Amino acid sequence: MTIAKGRKNLTGRRGFVALGLAVLGLPWVARAAGESPPSPRTKPATAKPPSQRARLPRRLAADFHGHIDTRLPHLRTPFENAARATGLPWRVLAALGYQESRWRPAAVSPRGAQGVMMLMPVTAKKMGVSNVFSPDENILAGARYLAYMKERIPQRILDPDRTWMAMAAYNIGIGHLEDARIITQMRKKDPDRWAEVRVNLPRLADPHWHSRVKRGYANGNETVQFVERVAQFAAILESSVPETEVVQALPRGG
Repeated sequence: MTIAKGRKNLTGRRGFVALGLAVLGLPWVARAAGESPPSPRTKPATAKPPSQRARLPRRLAADFHGHIDTRLPHLRTPFENAARATGLPWRVLAALGYQESRWRPAAVSPRGAQGVMMLMPVTAKKMGVSNVFSPDENILAGARYLAYMKERIPQRILDPDRTWMAMAAYNIGIGHLEDARIITQMRKKDPDRWAEVRVNLPRLADPHWHSRVKRGYANGNETVQFVERVAQFAAILESSVPETEVVQALPRGG
């Protein structure tokens, strides 16, 4: 797949997450004390107001760490399989799954999204899912859908911007993402940088702006928080989940 080729733009999975968080203006959690994060290729987002930098609530962080021990062991293999099939980092996929469902295979949203990756019925059908509540099928379909969104992002946009924009499209739709990029360009900012598009996504809820683009209103604030949460979860997984620990923690017969 073309997604696998995109991995050549990464300096490694740790560098990918660190660089992505730098673009988001979020802190990197180092694996070991004294370890320095990779230098980002973009300017640190020091000019952004603190209100634009999401903080992981203490209760949510505690729940996440607990679920790493209790829920992730049963889902790690499907996430790793999906990563091999799409070329996307498994920790990013796992972070997306946690943001969507808290790693609950039987989850159903009020809007009708289902399973670990919260697939809408039309998306599940498009991705060839026969049992939406099967973690293996659901996670693979979600990963393929994210990869599909990533393929639709202009090829000139490199990672990590490309993946975070694809993540935003996973949540809000590729059309609304494109509208946000158009607004970004209208404001004479760079529509190929997630840090710039991120600032303008909330304007899709402003009539002054959404009336000037094709698809109209959308809750861009929700999408910004969605992507930031995924980035934070991915960073925690990167710093706290070794390559073999979860596999060894699997109960016999499970």
